[in-house]
Amino acid sequence: MTSSPDSEFDPKLLDLHLGRLSGPERAALEQRIKNDPALASQNEALAAMFAALNSVPEPELPQGLTERISARVAAAGPPPRVVRPARKTTAQLAELEDAPLIRMRSFREIAAVAAMVVLAVGLGVPSMLHMRERGQRIACSQNLANIGRGMQAYALANNSSLPFAGWNGNINSWRPTDEPGLRVLPNRRHAYALSRYGYVPVRFFVCPSTGGLPMPEDQVRKHNDFLESRNVSYAYQNMAGMRPSLRDNPDLPVFGDDNPLFDNGWPLFGSLGLSDPANANSRAHGGAGQNILTIRGNVRWTTTPNAGINNDNIWTLDGVDKYTGREGPQSSTDSHLLK
Repeated sequence: MTSSPDSEFDPKLLDLHLGRLSGPERAALEQRIKNDPALASQNEALAAMFAALNSVPEPELPQGLTERISARVAAAGPPPRVVRPARKTTAQLAELEDAPLIRMRSFREIAAVAAMVVLAVGLGVPSMLHMRERGQRIACSQNLANIGRGMQAYALANNSSLPFAGWNGNINSWRPTDEPGLRVLPNRRHAYALSRYGYVPVRFFVCPSTGGLPMPEDQVRKHNDFLESRNVSYAYQNMAGMRPSLRDNPDLPVFGDDNPLFDNGWPLFGSLGLSDPANANSRAHGGAGQNILTIRGNVRWTTTPNAGINNDNIWTLDGVDKYTGREGPQSSTDSHLLK
C-alpha cells in the first residue's frame, strides 16, 4: 500500500475517524497503524482533513427558532392525509434501498468533498447571517411603525401631546442617582403610557435584534413602568425639556433603536471612551445603523446618528457636555432619544 493521495486505502481508517469501530477493532487498527508507515501516513492525512472540517464554526441559530417552528407547526393544523404510493413507485424505492452505498476510496475524493463542505459553509453562513439581520431590521421597523400609529392615536386623544408621564425638574431625574430628595423617573416611563392605556401592545417595544423580553401582557395595567430594562429596546424623545407635539416639525425623530451613549440613563462617555458621538450607532443592529421614527409616523433606516433636523445628533442634547439627569431639549428641533 502506498501513501499517494490517489491510491486505495483501508476503509477501516474512515470508520475509525467516524467512530464506527468497536473497542477491539479500534485497538487492532491502531496497532496496525503503528506497524505500517504507509497506513500511518494515510491516517495522518485523514486526521488533518477531519480537523479542517471540525474547525468550521457552527452557525448560531436565531434566538427562539425552536419555539417559532413549533408555533408554525401547531398553526398549520392536523397533518395531511397519507396517500400510499403505487406498486411501481414502491418497487423503485425498494431498488434504491437495496443499492449499495457509494464509498469514497481515495484521499482525493475525500479532499474534494471536504473542500465542497468548507466552501458551502463559508459562502452559506455569511449569507444566512446577512439575511437574518436584514429580517430583524425589517421587523424592527415594523415595530416602530406600530408604535408610531399608537403614538398618533394617543396624541389625537390628548390635544396633540405626545406620551408624557409628568415631570418636575426639582425632584425628578432620568439618570440613576442617590442624591437626597431626587426621585428617578426613567425616560422610558413616558413611552410606557402607550401600552398602559392600550395604544400599543408591549411586544412591539422589543427589537428582535436584541436579547429583549416583552413584558407580560397581564402585568401592563398593574404598573406605571416596564418591569425591567429588557422589556423595551427603543429610546424615546427626552421629555425633561421642551416636549414635542403633533403640531411640531413632522420630521423630528421621537423614537428609535436604543441610545449607545447611555445605559438606562447613565452616561457612558467617560467609561467607554466615546469621544465622538457623531460616529456612534445603536448597538441593536451591530453598530450598522438604527431605525428611527418621526412625528409624522415615518420609519427610516440611517447609518449615522446625525439624522435629526438639520443633521442634529439624535443621541445628545445641543450644548450639553455633562448630564446630571435633569437636562432636556431646549428647542423644538433638538432630538435626544433616551431610554
